[in-house]
Amino acid sequence: MTKKLIDRLYGLPFVLILLLVLAKYLNLFPIPTWLFGLILVWGAIAVVVEAVRQREKA
Repeated sequence: MTKKLIDRLYGLPFVLILLLVLAKYLNLFPIPTWLFGLILVWGAIAVVVEAVRQREKA
């Protein structure tokens, strides 16, 4: 069974958010605010899509 793109990318926003927050608070390198916004929006979309899929299965 092949995975769709959203299935493969579902965990990626969570990992990116954790890495960016860690890098920002440890001052490893400067991270622009728009990048945080982009990752948060991507994560929110992934969560909503997954919630809709779970609701359709039930």
